[in-house]
Amino acid sequence: MSLTTQQALFERIFSRTLTHEGVFSDHPQDRGGATKYGITQHTLNAYQDNLSVTTKSLTAEDSPDLANATITSLTQAQAMQIYWVMYYQQPKVYLLSSAIQPVIFDMAVNHGPKQAIKLLQHVLNLSGLVNISQDGQLGPITARACDQVYQQMGDYLINALCDERIAFYHRIVARQPNQQIFLNGWLRRAQTYYLS
Repeated sequence: MSLTTQQALFERIFSRTLTHEGVFSDHPQDRGGATKYGITQHTLNAYQDNLSVTTKSLTAEDSPDLANATITSLTQAQAMQIYWVMYYQQPKVYLLSSAIQPVIFDMAVNHGPKQAIKLLQHVLNLSGLVNISQDGQLGPITARACDQVYQQMGDYLINALCDERIAFYHRIVARQPNQQIFLNGWLRRAQTYYLS
């Protein structure tokens, strides 16, 4: 897949995920703290700390103002650049088929890239068609396994990912009951990725 094709697909995926993220939030029970467009202060700091070594910019010109951005001043375009680098390029979501990318990208945004990939690897192993390491790294082995399982299961794989994601949310609430306040929103978010 060419970089231009990747960028076009990413922009569609980003727009879909953004519908779940809202503009600014600072809920006292949210473990991530203040967020804007789903970007936490921790994520913004991590991006800023690595500006000189980040993956190729989404746009032709880099966003130099990201070096001084704060959560409250963050623009949607800046958030998109962070998502492109930290949730799409670095975790290598682009290695997956275009059918699988939207749900994995949204899971990466919501759970962190490593957890999203572990959930993917777990579901792939549950299929009984592959047996891969559940290390949270998306490389050629996981990508090939995903292709193989998707060829056999089709959209059932995406629905199985949604099922596992919902189970993951329930495990969070079982361990941390104060997160119950977010459960209905999380479940609605996951359910938007089910396919008929």
